[in-house]
Amino acid sequence: MSIVIATSIDISATPEEVWEVLSDFPTYGEWSNFSKIEGVAQVGERLSMRMPGMSFRSTVTVATPNRELEWAAQIVSMRIFDGRHNFVLTSNPDGTTHLANVETFSGALVWPFQGLFRQNKAGRANGYDGFNQALKKRVESRRSR
Repeated sequence: MSIVIATSIDISATPEEVWEVLSDFPTYGEWSNFSKIEGVAQVGERLSMRMPGMSFRSTVTVATPNRELEWAAQIVSMRIFDGRHNFVLTSNPDGTTHLANVETFSGALVWPFQGLFRQNKAGRANGYDGFNQALKKRVESRRSR
């Protein structure tokens, strides 16, 4: 079983400007719904992540500057529980950036906890949409300085 939560947003900035904020983990506590992320956006880097009510460790699996960032976490093995959080930055013709924010959960432990991962009845994933909005605000406010 797999559950995919996909959200997106357009940000009035270049992919380079979005990447600068997205990959700056030490500042996440200032603007995002992550309380803290320790580590760097480099493939193979182990991240310590804290959100309200939970802490976990992930590994950066993709870090292509200005294009894509992904981290993943497993419990025991990918067959038991695998969570992958992926961000893809695409340049729009008007000079803005389209951010796709996708989280995929799979493995045997997903089924019992599927209610925790599903989007709400309006089709919105509040935490993911909140992150997108906060990222947009942070990037665009830096741009206007």
